[in-house]
Amino acid sequence: MLKKYKNNQLTKVILTILIIWTLGALMISAIEPGSFKKISNSLWWAIVTMTTVGYGDMAPTTIPGRILAVFIMLTGIVLVAIVTATISSSFITKKIMEGKGLEKINLKNHIIVCGWNLNIINLLKGLINSLNNKQHEIVLINDHHQNDIDNIMTYFQNNSIKYVRGDYAEDSILNKANAHQASYAVILNDTTNNNDEKVILTTLTLKKLSNKIKVIAQINDKNKKPFLKRANADAILSGDDYNSFMAISHISEPSSAQAIKNIIDTSSENSIMSQQIPNEYIGKTFKELHSFFLNENGTICLGLFNKQENMGISDILSSDNSALDQFIEKKLKQAGHSLEEHNKVNIILNPDKNYTIQKGQGVILLK
Repeated sequence: MLKKYKNNQLTKVILTILIIWTLGALMISAIEPGSFKKISNSLWWAIVTMTTVGYGDMAPTTIPGRILAVFIMLTGIVLVAIVTATISSSFITKKIMEGKGLEKINLKNHIIVCGWNLNIINLLKGLINSLNNKQHEIVLINDHHQNDIDNIMTYFQNNSIKYVRGDYAEDSILNKANAHQASYAVILNDTTNNNDEKVILTTLTLKKLSNKIKVIAQINDKNKKPFLKRANADAILSGDDYNSFMAISHISEPSSAQAIKNIIDTSSENSIMSQQIPNEYIGKTFKELHSFFLNENGTICLGLFNKQENMGISDILSSDNSALDQFIEKKLKQAGHSLEEHNKVNIILNPDKNYTIQKGQGVILLK
C-alpha cells in the first residue's frame, strides 16, 4: 500500500512538472520578445529555470516575464525536492523492509537456511568459504530476535546474505524466499528446542515446491531418520551420531579425532571436496587416478562416488505404517513425487588400487 501511494504521488509530481514546464514555455513565449518567440528556446529556458536558477543565456526583460520566471523557479525548487525526497524515501523504506525480513526475495539458484541455532555463524562462514566464486546467494529464514539477525547481517555485510522473517514451515514464508527456485535448503534444529516434526514437515513442503531443490535436514532424535528419508531429504544430520563418534575417537584414536576436527574446521586449509573424473581416466585404475590428482594439484583421492538410480523408497524405511508415514506419503503424492524410486549417492572409500573407474563416477578429494 505504501509503495503504491508513493508511486502515485511521484506520478502526480512528475505530471505537475510537465504541465508547469509546458505552460511556462508557452506563456514566456507569448510575453517576451526576441529569442523567446521560438518555442524550442522557451522550452529550454523553462526547464533550466525549474531545475536550476538558469544559465543566464536567456533572461526575461519585461515585468510579467520576470514575475513568471520567479514563479517557475520557486515551483521548480519545491517540485524537484519532492521528487528527490520521494525516490530517496522509497529506497530507504525498501532497505528497512529488507533488514526486517519483510521484502520478497527474487533470487535464483540460492541457498536457503531455515531456522536458527548457536552454530549458525560457523555454518555461514563455511558456506561462504566453500562457495568461493560460485553463484549462490544465501537467504536466512527464521523468526529469531531482531538484534541477533542485525548482528549476523552486520558481521557478513560484505557477503550477499538476505533475510526473510517468519515461520519457515509455512508455505507463504518459503514462497517469499523464492524457495521454488532455490538450489539448496539447510534446515537447522535448535538442540534446546526439539523441532524434529517441524523439520520433517518443512522438508515435505520444500520438496512439494520444487523437486530439484536439495534438502539438508538436521534432527535431534536419530529415530526420526526414517521419516526424513521418506520425505526425500537429500542429507540427514544428527548431532548424536557425530558426538558419539568423536567421543569414541578421542579415546581410541585421539590423533584421528583431531585430524577430523581440523578437516571440518571452516578456517582450516584442508577440506574434503568432490569432483568429476576426467574422461581420459574412465576405464583406468584407481591407482592411476590417485597419481594424477596428487601430481596435478597435490590433492589425495579418498574414494569415489556415484548416484544409484531407481532405488525403492521401501528399501530404506521401517515397515510400520504409522500416522506420520501415511501423512508423508500423502504429501509426497500431492507434490507429484514417486514413492517407488529416487536417487541415492553411493560412496566407495579407499577402493582397491586396481579398481576400474566407471563412467558416471566422481572422486572424493582431500586438499
